[in-house]
Amino acid sequence: MSQTTDLHEVARAFRASMPEEGHVTVFRIDMLDRIGIPVVQANLIVAKEPATTGYGYGFEPIEAEVGALGELCEEVHIGAWLKRASQFQGSYDDMVRQRGAAGVADPLTLCLPAGSPYTPEMPLSWVEARRWSSGEPVLVPRDWVAAYPYQLGEPPRLITPITNGLGAGFDLPHAVAHGLMELLQRDGNAVTYRALDQGVVVDIDTEEEPEVARLLEHLRSLGIDVTVKLACTDFGIPNLYVVGNDRGAPTVPVQVTSCGEASHPDRSRTLRKALLEFCGSRSRKAATHGPIELVQAALPRDYVDRQIGVAMLEEEEGRALHAMAEWVGQAAGELRNRLAGSVFSERRRVRLSDLPTVPAAAVADPDARLRLLLERLAGEGLEPLVIDCSPSGSPVKAVKTIVPGLESETMSYHRIGWRGVRRLRERADPLLLDAPRTGAARILLRPEDEARAGGPAWFDAQRADETVGRLYPLYRECGTFSAQLYRRRQAA
Repeated sequence: MSQTTDLHEVARAFRASMPEEGHVTVFRIDMLDRIGIPVVQANLIVAKEPATTGYGYGFEPIEAEVGALGELCEEVHIGAWLKRASQFQGSYDDMVRQRGAAGVADPLTLCLPAGSPYTPEMPLSWVEARRWSSGEPVLVPRDWVAAYPYQLGEPPRLITPITNGLGAGFDLPHAVAHGLMELLQRDGNAVTYRALDQGVVVDIDTEEEPEVARLLEHLRSLGIDVTVKLACTDFGIPNLYVVGNDRGAPTVPVQVTSCGEASHPDRSRTLRKALLEFCGSRSRKAATHGPIELVQAALPRDYVDRQIGVAMLEEEEGRALHAMAEWVGQAAGELRNRLAGSVFSERRRVRLSDLPTVPAAAVADPDARLRLLLERLAGEGLEPLVIDCSPSGSPVKAVKTIVPGLESETMSYHRIGWRGVRRLRERADPLLLDAPRTGAARILLRPEDEARAGGPAWFDAQRADETVGRLYPLYRECGTFSAQLYRRRQAA
């Protein structure tokens, strides 16, 4: 998406790319907060199904609208692609015999859960991605392609599908770079924030963009103690997240737990995006988990009533539903106390000016940005696989990116690969064991990856669950209104 592309044109194209059998609704939700930053929700409404939803934020309403519609495009188009894509059935060994090792993604490189039942002989369902560098087809398990479990049309076999690695825009380089930066963000903070927050606070000692500086000051004037924190600088790219201890009067207590995350080669853009996502998170949490009466009064009534009517609590992840239902019943003070030792912790400080960066002009162009990301990944022997799920007859480009070797969802679903093993070993984290023990599960790696991570390893899943404890909603949230509807059901 070029800098000269008119954002209103982008929004119109995103809307027009939606399937004919549904209709799109777009509305602002920032009235549920007191910050004043535009936050937009975009929904695809299809009969008898919960809405597919995207959220966006920005300094201008059109920025927020484009962000919301772009996120909606990513999720809708990958789901549509999965419905029409050819499937290949068989085990990893079967597929390698048919296509060769280079033509099949080894699940052992895709960050399996510790203790996974996977074996190379396990029957799986595969689809074709493309090696970005050469365009060669590479089979990947469908679990890694879907944004949500329901898009598979069958129970997932190895992992719970998540939205990680999606991208949309007006050109493929922009969309692919967007997906890769999300993958890097999730990989970089998998074992360094939330319940495992390392307490690394970033001092903003360089001149920020004027809009960013004004927003930081505005948030502090509202009694929101904003803290910028560092997850990592892997690949020479700053990975930041923003949290804020709201000492004032949040609209709903759960806004105290909001967070914004970002990873971008330009540290100023990283800070900007993480800060705006923090603001967006506050409105989104209120719109998704706030008291239904409050949401009905603020958002379009027909949308709220429809979502209540099609909510399927039985299909929610039980742990996420129960944990969020407990959270939304807590006062802000109690939630602050829960976050005090982790999310709001400070153990050391670093200066923003000391973090790696590249000049903004060097990555303003999508092709240049993608080229830099590919170079950084190649430096660690990593190569992207891409699925082009762009809708036909539309200028909109949408992709799913997968990078074997990158990681996510360690503390929620116990997924961990060689990079996670290396990180935990380097800091002597008790979650990582060198020998089996009750409550621990073997981490499945290729022999060569196991060797570069320091040898065989076991993940103490029981300890991980105890560490996360009542902070699980920081990792996985249940669907719109589900927590409040569950509380109603329990009360009845």
